[in-house]
Amino acid sequence: MMEPASKIVPVLKLSDGRFTPSEASIVVEKELPVIINGEHLAIASLTPSMEREFVAGYLFGQGFIESAGEITRLDITDQGADVVLATADILSSRRMKTTYRIVSGGGRTAYFETSALPRLTSNFSIAKEDIFRAMNLLFERASLYRETGGVHSAALFDGAMNLLCVVEDIGRHNTLDKVIGYALLNGIDCADKLLVSTGRMASEMVMKIGRAGIPLVATKTAVTDKGIEIGEQCGLTLIGFVRDVGFRMHTNMEVRVFQKAEMRIYTGVERVR
Repeated sequence: MMEPASKIVPVLKLSDGRFTPSEASIVVEKELPVIINGEHLAIASLTPSMEREFVAGYLFGQGFIESAGEITRLDITDQGADVVLATADILSSRRMKTTYRIVSGGGRTAYFETSALPRLTSNFSIAKEDIFRAMNLLFERASLYRETGGVHSAALFDGAMNLLCVVEDIGRHNTLDKVIGYALLNGIDCADKLLVSTGRMASEMVMKIGRAGIPLVATKTAVTDKGIEIGEQCGLTLIGFVRDVGFRMHTNMEVRVFQKAEMRIYTGVERVR
């Protein structure tokens, strides 16, 4: 049975200068223990949806697996995620070779030397109008965000602008893990795909995207200097501040509506027509 991703709670709401009893929908935060070959690996904090995809994407993004073929079994139970890898000692050996850093979201992630990341040589390109279209569709499909205002979203598109998957989660890193895991488990080649996201593109986010082989990523928000540096080294196209005409942004108790479309291409400009 699928767990609910949101729930209703009582609140006091300020309206016309007065607090009145009301109700609000809030996002559910779930703890998911991840057990690999009987060994405890981590406890993930996530929104209860697409847990299998999250675990597969997390293991790939952290460097514990190189393909879905290394996973013999991946079950989500009441006790957590029960994963069996084909090679029993693969987890221990890769953990010994992995270094970690505390990332911008406050969590811990594997750190890869940029020399270990793939160089993307895909000739995939896309029209700027399609990038706006993809971002708009992401917001249209982000129903949990509209309901709660408490999640990040990401989506994967092919070159014909077919929506392959859309995910939502309390963590921006988790949304990437879910998208990448979806691609892994469904045998999707990411070499000609576009990823759109609501999350800031810091170094650890761009590393995940580079490892997955996704050549083009666009976010509605900012990109960091390290994110740009890694994007350049991986050869991927990194786009920030994608806001179409009519895009609504809430700032300082006000709503700003964009009258002109805008985006900023930081790396790989040749892929945008």
